[in-house]
Amino acid sequence: MKLKKYILALALAGASVNANAAITFGGYTFADNAFADALYYSSGSYTTSGGSLATVLTDKDPGTYAYSFDAGANVLLGFTDNDVLNGTGADLAIFELGVPDTVKVTFGTQTQSFLTTYTGFSAGGFDLNVALIDFSTFGIASGANLPYVSIGLDTPGNTTVPSLSLVGAFHVTAVPEPESYSMMLAGLGLIGFMAARRRG
Repeated sequence: MKLKKYILALALAGASVNANAAITFGGYTFADNAFADALYYSSGSYTTSGGSLATVLTDKDPGTYAYSFDAGANVLLGFTDNDVLNGTGADLAIFELGVPDTVKVTFGTQTQSFLTTYTGFSAGGFDLNVALIDFSTFGIASGANLPYVSIGLDTPGNTTVPSLSLVGAFHVTAVPEPESYSMMLAGLGLIGFMAARRRG
């Protein structure tokens, strides 16, 4: 029953899962391990849709969210399955819910503001919005690996603030396929076994 409800929620967000472990949210497709999955730091007090700040920002449910009205509110989210790569075009998609708002993205000493736009889909009963981030606009070299992103969520003077939902990466470092990784380990084990026999 829970699985059926989860699939229905994904469908409302324009999400789908296929056999190649790809997930689509709001019309954008990601590998299932291309989402921010760690909360390293947060500043400000937050209201969430239910659950801890870390949980709602690192799950794969576009209907969960967190927001803060505190000045300087920000989160540092990490990618532990893969680093994000600076590839061609947009590198990150930052999803938030409700009225389109501005998110601030910081790398090093450089901060840029991005206004989200409506995707045409909803999640958690709210409009699902997205900001597309191209690392090249920060002067980051093509092919560079980035293990985290800092997102500012305060918009001074505005009556609304971003309700941060998900952060997904379009380009990530490759990880070994489970089968090829197992074969590699088996091959190393066989080589070790043969070397041990020759010594004996």
